[in-house]
Amino acid sequence: MAKEITKLVICEKCGGVNQKSATHCITCGNEISPDYYKGLRLRNTMITLGLFLLPFIIFSYIVNFETSRHLEYQVKQNLSYSVDVNVRTIKSFLEERRRDLLSIANVEIKDLSAVKSSAPFYRRFIREKPWFDLIAIADRGGAIVYSTDGLTGNIKERTYFQKSLRGDFYNSGIFHADLLDTTAMIISSPLFNQKNKIIGVIFASISLKTFYDLILDLRIGKTSEIFLVDDKGIFLSSSKLGGKVLDEYGHYKGDINPHTGEGGIKIHLDYRGEKVICAYQKFSEFHGYLISEMDVREALAPVARLRTVMLYIFLLFGGFLIFSSVFFSRQITNSLKNLTSALKSALEDARNKKDTIDTINIELRKRLRDCQSLSKQLSTSEEYIKNIINSISSGVIAVDNNMKITYYNDVVKELFSAPDIAIATLLYDSLPMLENILIKNEINTVFTSREPFIIKRISLTGNENEVALRISGFPMIREDSVSGVTLLITDITSEEKLRAQMADYEKLSALSQLALGAAHEINNPLLGITSYIELLLEDETEFEKKTQAKQVLDSAYRISETVRGLLNFARPSPPTFSKISINKLISETISFLDHQPLFKKIKIQKELADSVPQITADANQIRQVLVNIFLNAAQATAKGGTITVTARKVKFEDYVEINVVDTGSGISSEDLTRVFEPFFTTKKGEGTGLGLSISYSYVKSHNGQISIDSIINEGTRVTVRLPIRQLSKRKSEVIE
Repeated sequence: MAKEITKLVICEKCGGVNQKSATHCITCGNEISPDYYKGLRLRNTMITLGLFLLPFIIFSYIVNFETSRHLEYQVKQNLSYSVDVNVRTIKSFLEERRRDLLSIANVEIKDLSAVKSSAPFYRRFIREKPWFDLIAIADRGGAIVYSTDGLTGNIKERTYFQKSLRGDFYNSGIFHADLLDTTAMIISSPLFNQKNKIIGVIFASISLKTFYDLILDLRIGKTSEIFLVDDKGIFLSSSKLGGKVLDEYGHYKGDINPHTGEGGIKIHLDYRGEKVICAYQKFSEFHGYLISEMDVREALAPVARLRTVMLYIFLLFGGFLIFSSVFFSRQITNSLKNLTSALKSALEDARNKKDTIDTINIELRKRLRDCQSLSKQLSTSEEYIKNIINSISSGVIAVDNNMKITYYNDVVKELFSAPDIAIATLLYDSLPMLENILIKNEINTVFTSREPFIIKRISLTGNENEVALRISGFPMIREDSVSGVTLLITDITSEEKLRAQMADYEKLSALSQLALGAAHEINNPLLGITSYIELLLEDETEFEKKTQAKQVLDSAYRISETVRGLLNFARPSPPTFSKISINKLISETISFLDHQPLFKKIKIQKELADSVPQITADANQIRQVLVNIFLNAAQATAKGGTITVTARKVKFEDYVEINVVDTGSGISSEDLTRVFEPFFTTKKGEGTGLGLSISYSYVKSHNGQISIDSIINEGTRVTVRLPIRQLSKRKSEVIE
């Protein structure tokens, strides 16, 4: 028996038992390896190594990953802190310089010819403020009339001159100044005379050496550095490792500028081509970013050292594991050899029965596959055809020569609201709407003439309302006779409504053009009226007449604003922003309207919070919005009632909210969806339908929102939300 065991070998592919001398398996014909157990021992060794080494490898990876992430997080926090500290420092410095320049922008002189008399003051100011290189003054034509260092030339093409000449303080950021022939940062302000009129521009060059000294190098490593770049990524300040101001990029020149948005932390290639961790924050004053970065290689150096230590541990542990795996694999392989002989007799018996069963199974599987394939093809074809017919937007009905339904698609149920329709029922019993003499005659004609028909339009009355249908009929011919008719039914009610709406819109378009022409014709005489009244106001000395003339002028201005609102609605123009008090604007509007006859029977309540801040807005446009809302509220409460207006700042948001609530007749839910449409009005024959449309366009031009809630016979609430600050076209600049 022992001799027989040594002559057996198991096939690697199917597990069949064979004589050791066999070259191929008698079960599957696979070539038998001459030393099967040697290979088995090797596989057992590899599996054992894998089972024990895998947890160690996973553990090493987790430790390495968590360590790298923690170190990277620490570095990012330090870089971000460095940026935050410097941003606050630089902003404080620039704000102080802004106050310095504005403090000397108002001079007690009549014109620029008296500027030289203040020269000692400017020179003393430069000596006391070492952060300025020079102070200079230019006239309204851009010619430099005075400079503390003798600078001459014309700056009318410079952006900072143009901005300040319009009344704004401006910071140019860092650039190459042609007049100074060096890198400079210019701040400028309008120069005012004794009458507070702009007579020129005063500008100063900030000492870049003093400015650069402000940037704190909060070192966290040998390769860490902090510098400024513009929005294109070009250096605005020198870097510790060699970046050139206004000459080189702060990132790798072959890559896209990584410094975008308001700020963040990224990993990218710097101007040297080194991989760095970078924290940056947007600086609106420089049209660029403040950047603090550090080489990734230095930041993650502790991780590399940890990897080396873990490698030594792995080698020591792996050596011991290999020895153990080889020993236990030998023991397992010897046990398998002893079990082989016990399996031989059972496998041979099973092999004989398996051949017969396999033959039967092969034939059964073949026939089953054929049946399944045929069934699947039939099911797929039927489902495909059904889906095609159901996808048609029109209703499809098939009837035989006895007018019984043989097929219908899903659209028929929806079109005729007939959930109980069924196959083999009479057409006119299931769909009584089709029991029309014209339809019956056309269907009968198909059976006799074998020709299709089409009814382009027929109106039928259903369960709820009248619908317009287009009906086509096609013969189904079988064995040279008409066995049935297929009906294609299309609902054209929506198409007819759409055509009617398009006709209305064309009328509204023509009316809009007519209104624009009228608005232009009104503007010309209105300009003469307002000019004449303004002259009368200047010459009139009697208080009562002057008050009456001012009221007439205010009314003319309001007509002008209404006409301009109509023109702006058709051809919108950007609003003119300024700082306004919303509480004051509401009070002025109510005072203006309160004496109007429409408001005699109406009580107006004001609930204006003291904490409402000033907002940046076009006062004329917002006043027009308030007038339109108050007039609508008064018309809705013409028989008497209350209009309540409230104003407050929205909590935790930079918005001011105005609410106008009336106790009038309210607006229906159907009309409420159309109140902002041009020329839509519920006051038939009285309103133009433009008030809320113009108000909507004004609020949207302020980046605000306007909404209306209403309940019939209870009242209406109009809510207007306006941002406190307006964003200009450049997202980084805020109009103050």
